[in-house]
Amino acid sequence: MCSFKILYRLVFVLVVLLTTMQGVRGWAVENLVIIPGEGPVSPLTPMTVTYTVHIASFTSKNTLDMYTDLSNATWVVTKTDIVEDHPAVTSPLQEKIGSRVRIDGWLLSYSRGRQIELNVQLKGTAPDVAQTQDKTIIRVQEWTSDAQPLTDTGISKKYQIFVPTPTPETPPPTLTQAPTEIVPDQNTPVTSATPTIKQTYSPGPGPVLVCGMLAVLVMFMAVKKKK
Repeated sequence: MCSFKILYRLVFVLVVLLTTMQGVRGWAVENLVIIPGEGPVSPLTPMTVTYTVHIASFTSKNTLDMYTDLSNATWVVTKTDIVEDHPAVTSPLQEKIGSRVRIDGWLLSYSRGRQIELNVQLKGTAPDVAQTQDKTIIRVQEWTSDAQPLTDTGISKKYQIFVPTPTPETPPPTLTQAPTEIVPDQNTPVTSATPTIKQTYSPGPGPVLVCGMLAVLVMFMAVKKKK
């Protein structure tokens, strides 16, 4: 009876250990470096991300998904196989242009006594957004065979893309044009205009008046002659 109780307790402890081990992921992201080192950043800022994915175990039916919001993203992924009592072997795994890289689990699963390291370099530019917002610079996550992300795996780093608020333009002041003052050139001789004299006409005595005066003069001379 005592032996049965001891066996029961051992089985219970083994089940608990197995359950606990299932909750622990067999891989982790290490040595993450993002340049620039912190946000916010302006649109179209060049950015570089490097990191290592250390894999002690991985489910062969799952997928390792790596994603970024960077524009013109380029990925270079190398794989290093670490086997006990053997030199590490590094080989190129993927070179890709785009926002996402996926690595099948069968490439990352292996027998006991072997480990894998993925060395990843990502380059791109901060997205050209119209207003300030947060964007994912890097996200590394494990996906199940039915394309469902395991949210408790990997990492996710976001930066703020800062766009300054435009200042309203002030219309230029209206300019009042002053009349142009004409200044005579000192070297140009000034000619004074001579005023034109208007000729006036005064009419002389009329013919009747002349005849009357002549008649008076003749009579005056005749009277004087008789005396």
